Amino acid sequence: MTKSFNPSTLRSISIIIGEEILTHKQINEQFHNSGLIDTGEGTNKPDRIYYTLASRQKQDNCGNNVLSFIIKIIDPKRYDSEASFEKHRTSINEKLLYEGIEINKEGQPKIVDKAKTIPEAKNRSMKIKERVHGIGIHQDILLYCESEWLNENYFHAILEITKSIAHKLRQKSGYISDGALLVDECFGLGSEKKPMLAFNLLQSESDESEHKGFANFIKGFFSMYRNPKAHDPKLLEDTQLTEMTEVLVVATIIQNKLDKTYKTGYK
Repeated sequence: MTKSFNPSTLRSISIIIGEEILTHKQINEQFHNSGLIDTGEGTNKPDRIYYTLASRQKQDNCGNNVLSFIIKIIDPKRYDSEASFEKHRTSINEKLLYEGIEINKEGQPKIVDKAKTIPEAKNRSMKIKERVHGIGIHQDILLYCESEWLNENYFHAILEITKSIAHKLRQKSGYISDGALLVDECFGLGSEKKPMLAFNLLQSESDESEHKGFANFIKGFFSMYRNPKAHDPKLLEDTQLTEMTEVLVVATIIQNKLDKTYKTGYK
């Protein structure tokens, strides 16, 4: 049985679904699919959703049908675009985390650690956002580490952030290796100067130098932030938070560059 959702969480989720995901017609369809009866309260979409879910939750004395409704909304089968699915899943998960619930990539809920209070969870998130003010964190990074930093698990968040880079390289190249070997397989010029991946045309020494510099930059990122974390004891929390902020910034730079990287067709 799913415990009843906090009214603040329920309101936040209703706003996301109403403003970002469903039309009025789609709300009617999803209410019907979930066996929910529209209470008729509220003139806008978020209010319709909130009052209907709150009423059913009160009737059930639990959050089972609320969660069932959310799962039907964040169902990968509803989406044609992976980007849209991940955007909505991430937004909903940020709120579900306060209830100790997270929806995975298959659209299924799982139990996770939760904050004791909603303000506490928001304050945790703001610690990071304040530190990287003015720098947009790459969305692919958030998918890997946001739940860890909300739970102040900075040690493991750093590991998850580095995994986001390796995952992107594997997606781009099709290789299954890891670390420096993966970088060499993706960006190694070889004697014929024909790498698997590139982000410029490699038509000049300057292009080649930039290409090799970026590859070394990624190797240094793995060596500096991932490998030591796999072996060293946990650091003090303040040190972890500072280092995680650094990793977020560096990983965002790499992710943005990888978004512009293309397959050369040589390999």
